[in-house]
Amino acid sequence: MDHTAQIDRGLELLALCQSLQSEKDGVDRPAPFAIDKSKTLDQFAKDINAACTNMAALRKLIPQMLRLAELGRKLESDGKLDVECGDDYSSAALNFVLREHGLK
Repeated sequence: MDHTAQIDRGLELLALCQSLQSEKDGVDRPAPFAIDKSKTLDQFAKDINAACTNMAALRKLIPQMLRLAELGRKLESDGKLDVECGDDYSSAALNFVLREHGLK
């Protein structure tokens, strides 16, 4: 399963979690990402919305992380970067680029 399908599944599970909790509480909450002023936007609904927003952001962040890891492996093979055991290529590559441009 690719990361996009996993993210979609995570979003489905969060929506299901809210639906089940709403049924249990007897509270009519709006679906995640929906704006419905006739429904109750309590703290639980806000938390689910925040979790869904963060999960949806992974659609952009995971490909960026994978590209940075690719850059990190290239920089290491060029001898410009040394990635220690326990470090990750994406963070090492970003830190390298930031240092090269005086931003860190």
